[in-house]
Amino acid sequence: MKLVFAAATAALVFAAAPSHAASILSAGVSQAGSCAEAAAASARTAMPDRRLYRAIAGCTAALKGDISQTTRAATLVNRGILEAAAKRNTDAIADYTVALSLDGSLSQAYLNRGSLYLAEGRYAEARADLDRAVAMNVPNLHVAYFNRAGAEEASGNIMAAYGDYLRAQAIAPDFKPAQEELERFHVERRVASRG
Repeated sequence: MKLVFAAATAALVFAAAPSHAASILSAGVSQAGSCAEAAAASARTAMPDRRLYRAIAGCTAALKGDISQTTRAATLVNRGILEAAAKRNTDAIADYTVALSLDGSLSQAYLNRGSLYLAEGRYAEARADLDRAVAMNVPNLHVAYFNRAGAEEASGNIMAAYGDYLRAQAIAPDFKPAQEELERFHVERRVASRG
């Protein structure tokens, strides 16, 4: 089987992008709860900068409080979502990293951090995180496969990219980004000649 694809830049689907909802962790009430609500709101629709920065400050205040390790990890993920929305990728990656050091079972933190690594052109790190997200059966699994496909394609592994685009489409048949990427590929099946 030979894959031929049209040269085009693959569209990236960021876990924190409004059209493809981020994985929000509920963190209870008070400042941590407000942080979770703000992260959920930013995943649904773009927030004005002033509101976004106020929400990040609220998350930071929550992290300074006396909260459980579980709530701290969730709040870090939520603040990371807000930072990514504010285009503060380095800060978001740092928050996801700390959250994962507190709770390595946060599949959505792997998905979100891997998506940011992909945006930063850090393909090996993106693949590692997206591999973890896939292995953990993250919510929005189709986004993990789609973004991993982008990392694979950017690294020159066209067959793996094609397979992941197919998986993303199989999981979410109406997921247009995967459909659009698959349209670039042309699969030729050839019978090997004996000679």
